[in-house]
This record gives sequence, structure tokens and C-alpha cells, in this order.
Amino acid sequence: MYAFQLTGPNAGQYREVARPKPREDELLIRVHRVGLCGTDVEMLRGTMPYFRLGWATYPVILGHEWSGTVVETGRAVDNFRVGDRVTGDVSIGCGRCVECLRGFYNLCVVKQEVGLCRGKDGAFAQCLTMPARHCYKLPDNVSLDDGAFTEPAATVVKAIRKVGFQPGATVLVAGDGPIGLLAAQAAAAYGAGWVVVSGTSPRKLQLAASLGAHAVVNVGQDDLDTFIKDQTGGLGVDYAVEASGHNAALAQCLQATRPGGTISVVGIYERPIEKLDMGMAVVRDLTICCSVASPNAFEQTLRLMATGKLQTKPLVTHVLDLADAAQAFELQQTQPEQRIKIHLRPPEKE
Repeated sequence: MYAFQLTGPNAGQYREVARPKPREDELLIRVHRVGLCGTDVEMLRGTMPYFRLGWATYPVILGHEWSGTVVETGRAVDNFRVGDRVTGDVSIGCGRCVECLRGFYNLCVVKQEVGLCRGKDGAFAQCLTMPARHCYKLPDNVSLDDGAFTEPAATVVKAIRKVGFQPGATVLVAGDGPIGLLAAQAAAAYGAGWVVVSGTSPRKLQLAASLGAHAVVNVGQDDLDTFIKDQTGGLGVDYAVEASGHNAALAQCLQATRPGGTISVVGIYERPIEKLDMGMAVVRDLTICCSVASPNAFEQTLRLMATGKLQTKPLVTHVLDLADAAQAFELQQTQPEQRIKIHLRPPEKE
């Protein structure tokens, strides 16, 4: 089969590789679509924190946002059949440790992450294998195209669920990329009363408004803190979601959140944060809640997608062939205004 494989920092090749074989508890899945994530760019550059932790090595086939069709099942699998339309977790736990037994398989000390760490190749390929316990059938009214958006959508659902939004809450989402645009929708689905999205792209902020954000702020033109204080009677928002992975955005969240409020950090930072005023966070009794991956959030997310509360189709701006993955990475890094989410399409025939 064909795959796009990273061989080193800033080095990747579209090449023929061996087709994987499913173990007894696994599915073999023909990939329909796979999304390109900011994390994939960090993997390409070699700046992903997993390299610093010793979890990630080259070569690796990327791709953790995917949808596909089951083409083979392991002999111990009895809840999936050939032809099922599926998607799956990014985190694969051992299933036996304390964290896995608590349901936090994203914290398993020996976890694999699809296309990211500990030797688990991903979906930048015609086929991938996945443990059946980490796969989910798509609802009838969720297309395979939309199914490839389940993982990033589940990431924000899990992050927002973790902080325990209260009905009617005021919420700032910092970041107008795909995670921010999904987070704004998820906040509304969880009952937020007022959601404002901040960013720098007029086009993406306009899309945020069309997807239900009550207000948008272009931080390149307007002062976010002044706007927030004006709209909340000087108090600040109840919750902020930092969805961009930029230091300045996190600092804005600290400033804009009311005393006693909560900041959910879902963006991943390529470099250590510098000059962050944690003293301000302490004296204002803020809660900073970090979130990674999407354990136990896929089924809930798929229901939100099926009912239209999470719209993903408007976020896909480019669909390229997998053979053009290098071009996709170029678009991702050099044309932030033109792209939101890039999807790759593997060839149907091997």
C-alpha cells in the first residue's frame, strides 16, 4: 500500500510500504479521509513535545483524524463487521493499568497515540489497523467525510466537559482555527449563554459568527480585554478556552477571565511558555485546566455531530490526494488565512 511517511525532521516521502495485518483484537480499515493537524506539523518539524519526552521517533506514518471502512476483522472481534463505517481514538491504552481502568486511557503510562508516538502508525496511508475497543461506528447521518473530523471535535468536547460548564456561562474561545471553531460550538452545545471567539483572521471570525458565536473580536484590531469587560460589566468571562497554542492568547485568557473563573487549555505549545504572569492567576484564584486527547468522548461527539450541534463540513477548506501531502504541509504552514482544515484522500486501489 501507499503512505506518506516521515523519515526525519522536515523530511517525508510518499512511498510504498507493507500493508499492516490486524491482530486478533484489531480491525483493518481502509482509510477514506484523514485530517492534517497542527500536531502533525510539529511532528514534521521535530518540535512536538513527545520528542522531548522520548515518546516519538522517526520513521512514522502520521494521521490521527480519520474515517474509513472495515475491510478485515481479527478473529476475536465480534462487534464490528466488514463494511462498517468507523472512526477511532487517538489514544490507545494498555487496558490493564490503573489509569486505563479508570477510563483515562489517554494517561496510560505505556499508551500509544495513533500516528504520533510509541510506534503506532497512523492514517496517512491506504490502510491502518486499530484495536476494535478504540473504534466507533459512524451514525447513519454522519458521512465518511464528516467522520474524519470526529477526533478534533471530541478533543474539545472532552476539554469542555472536564471544566464543567454551567448553563448560561459566559465563555471566551481564544483561537479561530479548527479547534477554536469547534470549541465555540461545543460550548454552546453545553449550554453557554454567551460565547465570544477571538482571533486574527476576518474570514475565520466571520465563520465563527455564522456557526453561532455571539460575538467575535479581531485581536489585531481591537483590545480584547476592553471588549470583554464592557460586555460583562467589568467582571470578565466565567470560562476561557485557549485553543490556539500561542503564548499571547493564553495571557489574554488570564486577563479576560473573572476572579474565580476557569481557563481550559487545549492548544499544544511547541515551546515552553515565557513571561506568563502566574502571580495574577494566583491572586485572582483562577483554575487552569489542561486537557489532552479525547478519551470516552467519541460517542457523545458523534451524537452532537448527528444532531447538527457540531458542524464540521464548513471547516474543510481543502481536500488533496495523499500523494500531495507535502503540498498540504506547505499550505498548512504558509497560508493560514486561506486554510482551516485540510483533508487528505488516499487512493482507493493499492
